[in-house]
Amino acid sequence: MPQHANPTNERTATHMRKTRNSSIELLRIIAAYLIVLRHFVGANAFDVWTQPLSFNKIILEGLLYPSGKVGVVLFFLISAWFLCESTTDLKAALRRAWILEREILFYSLALTVIVLATDRSLLTPKILVSAILPTSTDLWWYTTSYIVFLILCPFLTIGLKSLGQRTHRNCCLASIILWSIGGGLTSFVSFDMTKENVLIFIYLYALVSYWRWYQPELIDRRTATIFVILGYTISTASVLTLTPITLTLDRGTHQQTMLGQNEWMLPVMLIGFGMFSLAKQHHFTSKIVNSIAKSTLAIYLITVYPPSPHSYGNECSTCTASTTIHGSRHTHSA
Repeated sequence: MPQHANPTNERTATHMRKTRNSSIELLRIIAAYLIVLRHFVGANAFDVWTQPLSFNKIILEGLLYPSGKVGVVLFFLISAWFLCESTTDLKAALRRAWILEREILFYSLALTVIVLATDRSLLTPKILVSAILPTSTDLWWYTTSYIVFLILCPFLTIGLKSLGQRTHRNCCLASIILWSIGGGLTSFVSFDMTKENVLIFIYLYALVSYWRWYQPELIDRRTATIFVILGYTISTASVLTLTPITLTLDRGTHQQTMLGQNEWMLPVMLIGFGMFSLAKQHHFTSKIVNSIAKSTLAIYLITVYPPSPHSYGNECSTCTASTTIHGSRHTHSA
């Protein structure tokens, strides 16, 4: 008997495709918040790294600081998960890049005008030029690298699919060994992986596309939870171990957080993939969450706009929360 399409089922399937999973959208919001937390630690006028070991220091350096890079990984994984199942048409990729470029240009001009009106001393000739050419001048590394990735994505997708499952798997294993293990457990070994670069996204895309195409159930909830816990445990252990050493030597204090400095570091990768796996396995719909999630890119752009860290530093001395580190009261950004 010939099979006939059920119009009702087709409409339902179309509706499900168009309806965003609010669990994923909530993860976007969390990712943006994690990035903000990192910048309030790293761009703070108060130097956390020079402080003695304490509970608050462990929270700031071991949990909050690396979480910013986790947020970057989450942002990309969310996009890449759907991109690797979309069309490989270059025209569609250029269209996505152009839409993003328009949004970036709006915020670069708007933020520059605001700073010009409030504190023009923060503006430099380079920032003024970048306001007009934000992507080509790398005003925001993430958006520049992501637009470059979008343009390359159709070719990457075709190339990775042509590898087949076995070769693609071996490519992923080699990349993980090189960059997330060999170059992901120390700050002085990188195997030519460069921070704030499109190569990070190409690496992540190779991993997430294999996951999506061949083993979408590879990371179950239990494994994902273990990934998150293990990632933060490694990061915290690094701070506990390196803080006494760097303070005793009175040098290299920022090495305390070396395992949370880049997106490809092993703890960051474990946490990012674990959190994304947990989110994609849970489905719910909320118009409020989906609406808020649309503003996450704006939060990122505002937070890491070059003059913004100077604003954090100024705010630290006047309207920040106080916390106790090793028996002394010090000021931290909220």
